[in-house]
Amino acid sequence: MEKCGELSLITLIKADFMDIKPVGEEENQCFCGENIMKRYHDSIYGKLRPFIAGVLLGHILLLGCQSKQSNPQAPQTKAAGPPRITLEPGDVVEVKFFYTPELNENQEVRPDGKIALQLIGEVEAQGKTPSELRDELLERYSPHLKTPEIAVVVRSLYNRRVFVGGQVIAPGIVQMPGKITALEAIMQAGGFDMREAELKNVIVIRYRNEKRLTYQLNLKPTTEGDSTEPFFLEPKDIVYVPRTEIAKLDQWIDQHINKIIPDTGVFYHTTSGNDSIGVGSYR
Repeated sequence: MEKCGELSLITLIKADFMDIKPVGEEENQCFCGENIMKRYHDSIYGKLRPFIAGVLLGHILLLGCQSKQSNPQAPQTKAAGPPRITLEPGDVVEVKFFYTPELNENQEVRPDGKIALQLIGEVEAQGKTPSELRDELLERYSPHLKTPEIAVVVRSLYNRRVFVGGQVIAPGIVQMPGKITALEAIMQAGGFDMREAELKNVIVIRYRNEKRLTYQLNLKPTTEGDSTEPFFLEPKDIVYVPRTEIAKLDQWIDQHINKIIPDTGVFYHTTSGNDSIGVGSYR
């Protein structure tokens, strides 16, 4: 009987859920198994059998639901529309009145984001699109004009510009009314200084989401007539054309050699004539 007592309650729990009665190889084992089964039903495991069965069933159903949702379809995204251009400080707008042209105004958006117009005073322009500003002006001028037909025309966008520097003829600001490539911006800055410009290593610096991005462009094939992919700039991009290594070497020699060695000369004056013979360096 001692041998039969070694049957574990865990084995009986499994057998109970599977409706299997524990049967030993000998009669005494069967008898002992029935006694242990009775102890199991009287134990806490037997009393918790309905609860354990419910937990297992719920777990199986949950796994089934997860397997059905394991491969959800990726959400479809709509194509991005045109960018929403809003007014910022430094932008210049023209406000035109069709029936009262004496009220026409050219206004630059102030650093505080406002413009000042006749009859209505200051108007908040920063952050508004031209059409949104027009709608506000129509509402503000309605008490003053019988037919307030108004148009808001953007004359210049302060941020729609790029900066071109380095070895170009006329470094400075290049306006960006529309799409513009790096090569086009350089051409508007007078083109490359071909004596010193390194066309294979043109640098574009771009700030996006408070991070600085740097691009390296090889524009030499383009200037030689080869077909290349254009690089389009974004507002506030910085285009820098570096010097060639030879130009850097020439500059180094001029700064550290020629300007350090003083001008010297050795002269010999003959006694038989008025001729002077000199040997030295002159600049």
